Amino acid sequence: MLYPISVPKSNSAESLVGFINSDGDVVVPTLYASGSFFFEGKAAVLDQHGKSGFIDGFGNLVIPFCFDGLGKFKNGLCSINGGFIDHFGNWFIEPRFLAASQFSEGRAFASVDGEAFGFIDLTGRFVIGPEFQQCREFSDGLAAVCRDGRWGYVDHTGDVKIPFVFEEPCAYPFSYGLAAVKIDGLWGFIDHGGAFVAKPEYEDVKPFSEGYAAVRRNGKWGLIDLNSSLIVDYQFDDLGQLHGGLAAAKVDNKAGFISLGGSWTIQPRFDNCYRFFGLLAVATKGNTYSYVRRSGTVVWESERGARVLRPPVIA
Repeated sequence: MLYPISVPKSNSAESLVGFINSDGDVVVPTLYASGSFFFEGKAAVLDQHGKSGFIDGFGNLVIPFCFDGLGKFKNGLCSINGGFIDHFGNWFIEPRFLAASQFSEGRAFASVDGEAFGFIDLTGRFVIGPEFQQCREFSDGLAAVCRDGRWGYVDHTGDVKIPFVFEEPCAYPFSYGLAAVKIDGLWGFIDHGGAFVAKPEYEDVKPFSEGYAAVRRNGKWGLIDLNSSLIVDYQFDDLGQLHGGLAAAKVDNKAGFISLGGSWTIQPRFDNCYRFFGLLAVATKGNTYSYVRRSGTVVWESERGARVLRPPVIA
């Protein structure tokens, strides 16, 4: 896998983007106005005219610069320009949406006006009408949807399986059979029937990852398991999701990575850390950012003032 890097342009607030390998060697020169992380063997890049295309793992341009924005592939398709392209850059679903998510479980939420959202199938046809204010992707056969400022869950046919009783700003997709929701100002986790497995007693939460979830009480973050048992005590100012057994954590304005047991695997010597994406994670310190291995070794460090390229959030 390759990883995007940025280098500041001389006498400009802008940066140029290239790519390194997991050893920190520059494989793709800094030629692009912007770029994304790799998904399904391709990364979106932006040319100097503001058009996006896609490169492969060798840095070859395999889908030409003819799109707007930096899309990503999932399940063989990429949502971009109001439609969906395949890995050859051909339109699988012609552009006609103002907004559309990636496909998950054969459904993608979409809107033709940016206000009312529903779900389309792989033909591009609405199979659940655009009647929601917001939607999340399907997981475990259910999708969180918002109507009149309240969140509930529908199945693949649009039938309401969990009523619209949960509060904004969102309800999360299911992960490990549980979904994070907010009610009466506090967060908890429900099962597929809408019953609380972890009662709503948390100020904030992150979705379950690798069987554990970060939760906040009294201003501090800890880690619980699928049985709601506290595995890591409330002691962190921030705590991310587990990826490969490590989670980004912050205490006293310094960030590093902890193991499942709560001990520091990478000491908190950075200003901010972001989750591991493959073999490397992004960490910032002052006005530079770095790519870090799981051992804590820095394999690449940016110039001062470079634009930080963060891995995408996985809900």
